[in-house]
Amino acid sequence: MPLSFDLSSLTFVAMQAALKAGEIIRKGFGTSYQTTAKPGRQNFVTEYDKQSEACIIAAIQKQFPSHAFLGEESGLSQSIDEENILWIIDPLDGTTNFTHHLPLFAVSIAAYYRNESLCGVIYQPLTNELFVSEKDKGSYLNGEKLKVSSTQLIEDALIGAGFPYDVHDHPTLGIEQLAHLTRLGATLRNLGSASLALAYVAAGKLDGFWMNHLHPWDWAAGKLLIQEAGGLLTFYKEPHQPFTTSSSILATNQALHQQLLIHLTS
Repeated sequence: MPLSFDLSSLTFVAMQAALKAGEIIRKGFGTSYQTTAKPGRQNFVTEYDKQSEACIIAAIQKQFPSHAFLGEESGLSQSIDEENILWIIDPLDGTTNFTHHLPLFAVSIAAYYRNESLCGVIYQPLTNELFVSEKDKGSYLNGEKLKVSSTQLIEDALIGAGFPYDVHDHPTLGIEQLAHLTRLGATLRNLGSASLALAYVAAGKLDGFWMNHLHPWDWAAGKLLIQEAGGLLTFYKEPHQPFTTSSSILATNQALHQQLLIHLTS
């Protein structure tokens, strides 16, 4: 069934919204601001998370007033209708890094239709890295086309790994896999921003990324970035229900994917 909307217009609006939100975050980085805690350990929200999300939603609503939104801070704007476009937003992915003055965080925006990704934008405002993907048109970093890495062996791989903070609810979540991958010879990195790590997989800077208990706004934009760059992203471990539950994901190039999936699920 042909799409009844212009994909390029969605992508352009997402890019502009990400740039505007990134400017808000860049100005706030390293300054004094109010921080509040959300449920769970080390789960913070700042006034810049909220300002960024409000800015993104306002920019998109101005162009597409009928569209729905799922934001980390504001939640679901309306019931999910498969005939409507759903925008999934993480206004500041890496808030803990932000509050500790660590320059690793990103804005993440994605548009979905019938559970299918149409476009994804991830923006790192401090390094000015703008990652953009559009369905069937590739993935790009500041206009340069991206391709996932060509690493063939786990022992040669640099893999991003993330761990949730709610260790009391999930006391062994990911720890056994971490130890196992280390024994296999992989080099691991935890950036503290899942969306940025996924963007770096798409760019070939990381050979893979895995994490358990990720929310939809953490992976929504990165999924298409990786697929359009020639990689794979798999939801594993528990039944995956888009946009309603957390998920365990593995994202890699083609050569490493099955190797790592076997080790993470065995």
